[in-house]
Amino acid sequence: MKASRLQTNIATGITYHRAPDCWNNGFPLGNGFMGAMLWGDGNPLNLTLDCADLWDLRINTDFMNQPGYSYAGLRRLVNEKNYAKAHEIFEDCETKNNPVGPTKISVGRAELTLGAACEYTGRLDLGQALVEGKIRAAAATHAVTCFVHRHRPLLCLRVTDVAAGMELQLKPLAELNDGLAKLNHPAPRRRTEGKLRLLIQSIPEGPHYAIIWNVNGPDFFIALELAESAAKAEAKARATWQKAARTGFDRLCREHKRAWKKFWDVSAVYLPEARLEYFWRLGIYLLASAARRGSSPPGLQGVWAMDGVLPPWRGDYHADLNVQETFWPAAATGHLDLLDAWCDHMQASIPPAQSFTRRFFGTAGTFWPATTLPNCTRVPCWETADFSLSHTAFLGWLVWLRWRHSLDTAWLKNTGYAVMAEIFKFYRGILEKEPDGFLHVPLSTSPEYGSDGVTAWCKDPTIDLALIRKCCDWIVDMENALGITGLSASARAVRVKLAPYPLTEKKELCLWPGHPLDASHRHPSHLMPIHPAMDLTIEGDENEQAIIKASILHYQALGQYCWAGHTYAQLISMAAVLGQAGWAYDSLRLFTEHWARPNGLHVNADILDSGMSTYRYYDKYQRYDKAPFTMEANCAVTAGICDMLVQGWHDIVRVFPAVPAHWQDIAFRDLVTEGAFKVSAVLRGGQTAWVQIKAGVTRTLRLKNPFGDQPVNGTGPAAHRAGDLWIVELQAGESIVLAVNTTAMDWKTAIRTVRENPASRLGL
Repeated sequence: MKASRLQTNIATGITYHRAPDCWNNGFPLGNGFMGAMLWGDGNPLNLTLDCADLWDLRINTDFMNQPGYSYAGLRRLVNEKNYAKAHEIFEDCETKNNPVGPTKISVGRAELTLGAACEYTGRLDLGQALVEGKIRAAAATHAVTCFVHRHRPLLCLRVTDVAAGMELQLKPLAELNDGLAKLNHPAPRRRTEGKLRLLIQSIPEGPHYAIIWNVNGPDFFIALELAESAAKAEAKARATWQKAARTGFDRLCREHKRAWKKFWDVSAVYLPEARLEYFWRLGIYLLASAARRGSSPPGLQGVWAMDGVLPPWRGDYHADLNVQETFWPAAATGHLDLLDAWCDHMQASIPPAQSFTRRFFGTAGTFWPATTLPNCTRVPCWETADFSLSHTAFLGWLVWLRWRHSLDTAWLKNTGYAVMAEIFKFYRGILEKEPDGFLHVPLSTSPEYGSDGVTAWCKDPTIDLALIRKCCDWIVDMENALGITGLSASARAVRVKLAPYPLTEKKELCLWPGHPLDASHRHPSHLMPIHPAMDLTIEGDENEQAIIKASILHYQALGQYCWAGHTYAQLISMAAVLGQAGWAYDSLRLFTEHWARPNGLHVNADILDSGMSTYRYYDKYQRYDKAPFTMEANCAVTAGICDMLVQGWHDIVRVFPAVPAHWQDIAFRDLVTEGAFKVSAVLRGGQTAWVQIKAGVTRTLRLKNPFGDQPVNGTGPAAHRAGDLWIVELQAGESIVLAVNTTAMDWKTAIRTVRENPASRLGL
């Protein structure tokens, strides 16, 4: 069967009226440690299981011992145009030494055979992270309820009217995928204890995990635990299962719902198009289901590794865009703990990153390759991607977001500054001063332009120049906040001496000097100064505005035929910070229509096969429904919608800066901007009616007037107008409310107004 259409009349979840017959169309559940994809029609009902901390990190590093394996050696071969030798040393040898691992691994699949469904209904409620449904089979009608407990390493499944012979079975990954044999893992150990089943798997040089479950229903509990020994893992899993059995399904479900309610209480968005509001929720739901402090941060597929296979791209951390898009929405939605999952990972990885940097580059600081696993473990990749220098600062940008959205100096002192300082030291050491007086990037690439071919290598790519400039700014700002000056003078000097952006005669940003983008490309990397680095803005001088206009028109003129789903996701935010509401909206709409599966999950394929893009990664898999899901674009869509509703760059809060004209009624609550401001607002009839802003720290609020010429009342500290700005001094925790004279704020009314006035691009 094919999966059903996506219901668009309810923004908080999706309902299927046909069973998802493949993993990609299933219902994703998770708690940042344990994940499950629920799919199948009952013959069987499937649960593909995963865990954030399951990685085989063994690596053969012999490839690093070859003569010439260094940045200097790479530069020499590229200068000599000996690309074949460079490819052999910096890509082929690593792949040959590590053909399968290191890699993310998953658990396997749990199956419950009920009989083929005559009728099927299933619904994922994002608000409760809960799947409920009914399966009518020949013998009985089964009500199904499933969730991964928010705070316990436990999957809970209730299936009514389960016959005596229907038992929940677990097939470990070793039985589903022959490729796992190449990793030489020991066979899993199984044990039967009455109605309980136990499976223990050891990962060489890694953790041991144990799974305990009961085979008979109606209530099934699957407990998953990791430990440094098999005995400890078993003891932990047994204790988790026994505690769950004592607590009972109903109480566990109430605990779980309360925890997710607390999560969603942090912030909310209400849009006049339910389908698009669903995508705002889905992105942050996926991140919250896949990331949590204390567990490994999510890779490309989070805690939903593809069923029965080792993950594509080894489930790694792709640092040229994927990691960044994944964590984008954490700051704006007020869930900084999710962003901490990544920042903590970077801090913990400083020692191995330093070691590799000194070995390969001979410099201080930390360099981050394009593709890594936990503990900064390398995985094979195009050498043109791995040794591109931009990834390091692009990852640092996430640290900057964490700082700017909280202005938490304790966090900055303990975590953020240490990470950023190491990044800056790397760039300071790698840049070279030339006779023109400027500092230059000796050898790098512009992400994925030219793939892994000879045309990829370059000097001074625009993306590198933009991110290094911003890294200098970030260091100065952070040191100023901490009251120190260790690197500020160096950072200012590097920024002043860094090579200028390469431009065409028409003021279009180039990929690198003398090389403008010459074809449609999925990575708008040369536009980094515009977004997300925000070094060139629409509020800059005439020259900045001319560069922005020419560069955007040039990129658009080259067409969309090689754009991917993650491209559209990024362009929502880019268009929003440029104030181009129409472009932002259409990027959002096209993503949801062409790059998302029936459950909303992003896939590297135009699922309509419409011809709008020739980027079809699924050709490798023969069918688009076999193409791999990756989570980054879903998360970036959430961030993009936030950028359409509120922004805070350059210390100015902007409310409704990029909403399309046909969105006449909108409400959002407690979105967070740079400057640590928590913002809520209501749009009625196309006009801003009410704004509330709460300061996270003591500072000056500068709000760009969103009310036009409407008369405005204020409550809270006195605000004054200065041109197009409202300015007010706020203490930490203090709020100001600005509203048009006729507006009385009531959230239930505001939400109902949005719901009762769905948007349409037809009519006036």
